[in-house]
Amino acid sequence: MSDTAYAPAARSVSPADRVVTVLLMVGLAVLVFIGSVFGLLTAMASDGCTDDSCNTTLIGVGVITSAGAPVVAFLVALVWLIVRWARGRRTWWVPLAGLALGVAGWFAGALVTFSAVG
Repeated sequence: MSDTAYAPAARSVSPADRVVTVLLMVGLAVLVFIGSVFGLLTAMASDGCTDDSCNTTLIGVGVITSAGAPVVAFLVALVWLIVRWARGRRTWWVPLAGLALGVAGWFAGALVTFSAVG
């Protein structure tokens, strides 16, 4: 027996995967900004509230959720992307999963906001 340690062979990922991943992350960053702005605009749902007809706490939670969900989804996708990139795995689909997560969080926050308007 030998004391020589062998490192596992590094996985080979195509350069096209890396380029597509970077382009999708840049696009996702732009969409995060737009989604967060529109999330803040959901606060206008409370414009029709008069004399305690709306739950202002729920409106605030919904606005914060719909504005913050895209940012959180982007950060989760970025961390997940870095880990997969370092391990030599395919990463092109991670920004798309982050987009789906951000959109779902945005709609959940908007649903909370609009349901709090009485």
